[in-house]
Amino acid sequence: MQAGNQVFELKPKGFSKATAAEAFMNEWPFTGRTPVFVGDDLTDEPGLRFVERAGGVSIAVGDRLTGQWRLDDPREVRSWLAAIVALDPARLPSQGRS
Repeated sequence: MQAGNQVFELKPKGFSKATAAEAFMNEWPFTGRTPVFVGDDLTDEPGLRFVERAGGVSIAVGDRLTGQWRLDDPREVRSWLAAIVALDPARLPSQGRS
C-alpha cells in the first residue's frame, strides 16, 4: 500500500507508475511514440521522471510536483486535452481503428 493525497494505492512491491509507463511503451501501439504523463499526486512522481528520461513530456498538475510543464488543476487538463483534439481530430484514435 502506498499513501497518496487523500488516497491509498494498492500495487505489487517493486512496481510504480514508472514501471507501468515503461511497460506500456514496450507494447503496441505505444512503441516508438513519445510518452506524455500528466500527474497530480506524489505517487505520480516516478511516472513523470520516467517520461522525461524517455524523451517524453511531463505535466504536473497543481503545485505539489515538478514537471516540464504545469497546469493549475483538472479543469485546465480538460481544456488542454480539448485543445489537442481541436487541432486535428483525424489523428486521434477511434474505436475499431487499428
